[in-house]
Amino acid sequence: MESPHADPQPRVLLTEARVRRSWSQQEVANRLGTTHVNVSRWERGLTKPNPYYRRKLCMLFGLTEEELGLFARAGSGSIPTRTESSPAQALQSPVPPPSPVTTAADSSAGRASDPAAPPNPVGIQPPAPTPMVPDVIYDPAIPLVPAVELVGRSDLLTALRRRLRTGGSVALTALNGLPGVGKTALSVTLAHDPELRSHFRDGILWAGLGPDPNVPGLLSRWGSMLGISASEMAALSSNEAWARAIRAAIGMRALLLVIDDAWTIEDALIFKVGGPRCAHLVTTRFGTIAVQIAGDGATNIHELTIEQGLELLTVLAPQAVAQDEEKARDLVQAVGGLPLAITLIGNYLRKQSYSGQTRRIRAALTRLSDAAERLYVSEPRGPSETHPSLPLEQQQISLQTVIAVTDQQLDAKVRTAFYALAVFPPKPNSFSEDAALAITNSDFDTIDTLADTGLLESSGEGRYTIHQTIADYVRVHLQDAAPHERLIQYAIQYVEENKKDYSYELLDRESSTILAALDSAYTHGKQAELVRLVNAYIPTMLRLGFYPLAEQHVKRMQEISREREDSGGNSSALLYLGQIAQKQGELAEAESFFKEGLELARQLDDKERISAFLTGLGETNWRRGDFTQAEIYLQEGLSIAQQLDNKERTSVILKNLGSVAANQGDFSKEEMYLKEGLQIARQIGDREQTCVLLMNLGAADSDRGNYVQAEKYFQEGLTLARQIGHREWISGLLSNLGNLFHAQGNYILAEKYFQEGLELARQIGHREWTSILLNNLGMTASKQEKYFHADAYLQESLTLARQIGIPQITGNVLNEYGDLCIQQKNFQKASTVYQEMLTIISEDMQDLMALANYGVARVALAGGNTQEALKFGEMSMRALETMEHRKTDEVKQWLSSVKKLKN
Repeated sequence: MESPHADPQPRVLLTEARVRRSWSQQEVANRLGTTHVNVSRWERGLTKPNPYYRRKLCMLFGLTEEELGLFARAGSGSIPTRTESSPAQALQSPVPPPSPVTTAADSSAGRASDPAAPPNPVGIQPPAPTPMVPDVIYDPAIPLVPAVELVGRSDLLTALRRRLRTGGSVALTALNGLPGVGKTALSVTLAHDPELRSHFRDGILWAGLGPDPNVPGLLSRWGSMLGISASEMAALSSNEAWARAIRAAIGMRALLLVIDDAWTIEDALIFKVGGPRCAHLVTTRFGTIAVQIAGDGATNIHELTIEQGLELLTVLAPQAVAQDEEKARDLVQAVGGLPLAITLIGNYLRKQSYSGQTRRIRAALTRLSDAAERLYVSEPRGPSETHPSLPLEQQQISLQTVIAVTDQQLDAKVRTAFYALAVFPPKPNSFSEDAALAITNSDFDTIDTLADTGLLESSGEGRYTIHQTIADYVRVHLQDAAPHERLIQYAIQYVEENKKDYSYELLDRESSTILAALDSAYTHGKQAELVRLVNAYIPTMLRLGFYPLAEQHVKRMQEISREREDSGGNSSALLYLGQIAQKQGELAEAESFFKEGLELARQLDDKERISAFLTGLGETNWRRGDFTQAEIYLQEGLSIAQQLDNKERTSVILKNLGSVAANQGDFSKEEMYLKEGLQIARQIGDREQTCVLLMNLGAADSDRGNYVQAEKYFQEGLTLARQIGHREWISGLLSNLGNLFHAQGNYILAEKYFQEGLELARQIGHREWTSILLNNLGMTASKQEKYFHADAYLQESLTLARQIGIPQITGNVLNEYGDLCIQQKNFQKASTVYQEMLTIISEDMQDLMALANYGVARVALAGGNTQEALKFGEMSMRALETMEHRKTDEVKQWLSSVKKLKN
């Protein structure tokens, strides 16, 4: 008979004793000569074994009634429980430490040789031998540990170990990310991790799901390893029943349950069967599944950085990387740091490197530069290495096969939209949701589906990006030209709408999409669309400093215009080519383009174009130092622009006229022109032109020593330039701010501005600002007596200035270099420098002429020729006074000291 228990409480100690031996309730019942129902009721605390069965239980497990929780302690009405083994249990029923991977088959001969099994109690006859399971379970389905240690994942592995150790059945961990990003590799590494194996002392279960998982087979395997008898398993008719049975079999065991490559939340949840001492690790390519199943425990696995990817490639194919590291780095960049892609190409390169023949390595690197080749590079995988997403018969793994698994699960509508993504440039570029909807010709649900599958990645509110390998895949599979046509039309409409409103931020945000549309228009022979888009987008390309790209597309436009005998199109192309050449400091080439374009515009009687070419010629001549001719061009262009009421061009010409006036020493006229131009630019909302006018006004005040007002102009201009992303004007304003602080003796802050401006000027390939900023850095280093650095900066600046051929820039560099020579008391070299300066500047350049004379005067004084020193010093001072130049006081003081010496 069984005694009822008045206050039912689970007998944890009794359950633990059974679980440690990996016995099912049926097996315990067989050994005791009772039913599994009775054993279940005893463990749940519904009934209490009578004295006869209590004695048999103690003999079976080799434990006392107290250690099995079968009677209450004196003075207590509760069933004793414990979480740690008692001393008696530790002596009588030792639990072996984790051992190498074993399976149920390894111990199918029974428990006779198991040192942990207690002697068969007297009077209890065991049933016929039944398959047993080891105390520690290491699922044979766990893939082999990766041959190469994971690169760039140490911090992530540390965090995952910590979470798994402190988690439990309710604290799930889920890894999600792109196909091939290394989710399974991370899980395998954790499954073999000694620290985790020690923590999960009862073992690790593994279930590889994939899109079509064999759920009954996986559950059956887990059930067998957990010791559920064949008869019990035969009675399980649903996934829910299986889950309950497996959870009961796990009981209080400490297990890690790995659910790899889950494609549906339902499949993943079937295997969420661990008890309170278990942890679950789920991997999936679907972010929605990861968040739904693990909440805060979801971790998005990112690709490797370029440096980490190169490190991995070096481990796999050291000879190939040593042969051409730059090309190897390009390959890592091309696959976006995806670990699977790097592993596949690394193994391929290693195979091609075994002979040591340079020719084969180079050929392999060249082959892999082709996206299609990279997609289909494959390698065989053994049965134990089969990816759960791939069919069992799939013996080769490649990027193509891994991505295709997701592709094959899409319906026709979504797949069509997926392939249309091929027209977008991949990471790190992004595109708007509006662009995605228009170009894929789909709806929000389709976009959401692509995002949920991980094929389309979110990169901010209303923006998306596509990984490099996914982009390669869809480009290979896209056969329809319609997405390209939709891209071109979308770009044209977008640019034309936002160009009218000076919406710089919107144009910049979609720059990569617009540039892709330009390439598509050219590739697909959409000539009219190409010309239209170039005309609309060239100003933005110049503002962003995309000079080589702008030149490429304008030349394509010119080629089309000439083929079609379109004089208007050719005229536009000549204007843009002149502007590009001017931006790059190619003044002779710029002038040639402008003159050819002006002649064509006059033939066409195109007033708008005539004014534009005159503006370009005026600026070019100003830069070359021919101020008289520059003013002639600019005044004619201004007259036409005002007749046409073209306020934008009027503002530009006024800015150029102000620059001409400044170089001629007429600062009042300069200020008049600049302020009038600024007023117009503000009226029409032209922030680009406002920037440059603020910069020029600030420079004018700075030259006069009006530093407070100058800084206000510069800071307003810099804020605006940063808002619109005008990299040329940002660089120029930083240069001017640096000059301002240099003039006030704050060399550290000046150098900071100069360095930032130089970095930007180099990025966009703007040779003028690069030379100017190098000159400024040389000037600052000289003031700090860092003569070695000053000389290096000035030499580089001078080389560049001579290449550009702009007298003002070359003259300024020579002036600073001459000053450096004087500081180092190298007066002979200083004399040579100032003589060169005088030969390249014109008399119209009054500020540079005055500075050159000051240099000549100091050299003369050093040579003992006081009379000549005074002569040139007086000439310099008079000119500087007329211009109200900031150097005036310095020259006055110098002259005063020379006169004292003479007297």
